[in-house]
Amino acid sequence: MIFSLLFLVQPALGEINIKGKSGDIMPSPLEELKKTVVFLGKMGPDGKPRIYATGFLVNVRGVYYLLTAKHVVVNFATGQFMDDDLLAFFNLKGGGVAVRSISDVKKNFGIEWIFHADPKVDVAMIPFMVNPEEDDIMVVSDNLFLESGHLHELYDIFFLSYQPGIEPKGKVEPVTRSGTISLLKDDGTFYIDASAFPGNTGSPVFLKPSPIRFGKKGFTIGSDPLGGSFVGVIGEYIPYQELAISAQTGRPRIVFEENTGLSRVWSVSFIKEIIGSEAFQAQVNKIAGR
Repeated sequence: MIFSLLFLVQPALGEINIKGKSGDIMPSPLEELKKTVVFLGKMGPDGKPRIYATGFLVNVRGVYYLLTAKHVVVNFATGQFMDDDLLAFFNLKGGGVAVRSISDVKKNFGIEWIFHADPKVDVAMIPFMVNPEEDDIMVVSDNLFLESGHLHELYDIFFLSYQPGIEPKGKVEPVTRSGTISLLKDDGTFYIDASAFPGNTGSPVFLKPSPIRFGKKGFTIGSDPLGGSFVGVIGEYIPYQELAISAQTGRPRIVFEENTGLSRVWSVSFIKEIIGSEAFQAQVNKIAGR
């Protein structure tokens, strides 16, 4: 069915814009940030939701987008889409949880997922329809996007996720997890010292407010113009492998894989590159009816 909702509006939804005019951080933005998160999954044979990933909403040039990890919707091994029965779950202002079919919106409005030109980049975006009167959701303003060139190792971060084992009961309630930027990679990704699990895939990552910020020439103490900025999307955890060797033959018998406690984040720089692509602009023009 066709939803009587909006892709493109004058700010009808609450928009997360943590920084005030002076650059100060507004108090307690966490509850508002949680409203930008949606859970992604499918309905099981028993009619109950099976959540397996996280998504979140942003406002890019006045259009609301759902962001998540690309491997949530595309099988990297085969290239096949896996979103035929993908559902987004989020809260309603009147109570309860709304369910929105991504496939229905794609078919009825002729929209598609937008990816990075590099097929290995694990980020996916799609316009997301909202009903400002009923949907209890908010969107991250694109002026909170902070690219990787502004980041430094030892910066504290937090991310908001669906967590396997904590199943939603009548309400979408993302958990908050925190860590530290451990390694900035040359490819534009970075590692955080924070464990991620399969349901955390696609979670938004933000900088924690801090009175201390590092720079190329040292560090500053005092005001924090960066705290609360959106810095990337959780891709996956970084595994390590241990090889079990047979004491009798000396040959490998089994490989154990464990979670290192580090997670890969695809930085905002990749999102900015998607936004600057021809495919993205073509979809914006289509939505605007140009």
